[in-house]
Amino acid sequence: MENTAITKSQTTATAHESARTDSELHKVGAVITASFAAIIGAWSLICLFSALITDGGPLTLVKSMFSAITGI
Repeated sequence: MENTAITKSQTTATAHESARTDSELHKVGAVITASFAAIIGAWSLICLFSALITDGGPLTLVKSMFSAITGI
């Protein structure tokens, strides 16, 4: 039987290690934000093209937009 001792060691994080963790969290946040921005941008383009197709073309769409704004 081998004689082993159980030792308790206290570990502390240095400022450098904590800065690495913070920068990784910032990277994850930036990727999530960019992903949502890309999804919203794609959705807006799909809506615009859908309106162009449904309304009959870009000139009709612009006329409809000004008609909605002015009420004429």
